[in-house]
Amino acid sequence: MNKGKGTDSESVKLLCQSIIRRLESQRMIAVVKEQRNELLDHLSEHIQPQIFTQEDMENEVLGQVGEKNEELEELNLSGGEAYRTVRQRWLSKHGEYEVDGLFFQRPIKYVAEWLIAYLFKHPAIDEVFSEDEKLLKVIVSTIGQFRRSKLH
Repeated sequence: MNKGKGTDSESVKLLCQSIIRRLESQRMIAVVKEQRNELLDHLSEHIQPQIFTQEDMENEVLGQVGEKNEELEELNLSGGEAYRTVRQRWLSKHGEYEVDGLFFQRPIKYVAEWLIAYLFKHPAIDEVFSEDEKLLKVIVSTIGQFRRSKLH
């Protein structure tokens, strides 16, 4: 689950921001105001290895097409066909838990559980007012409804 430098960290950060805002607005957590940006930076940095982005996919697929050029020529695949073939293989391996161009590498429920554990340990979280099951539902729902286009 190593991440390349091509990760669209802004999308991951927007997702983290949406989750934190939703938990706060529903009065499930309290964040130390002065540490909000630090929390957001840490959270997005630590969650990134669990998420590939559209950019990660494009970089990896194009890299594989370049590496396998000879093999693909032997199969008489054009550049576009080769790209589609490699892309489909990548999606079958990494695309099962995709939300708005973010490819979660584990079921979203498990990512949400990881997120809850992370929030409980982070010093910027002043208080957690909700039970794990309720937090889990809200986080999974927030991830499932995440659309970058709605945030701009």
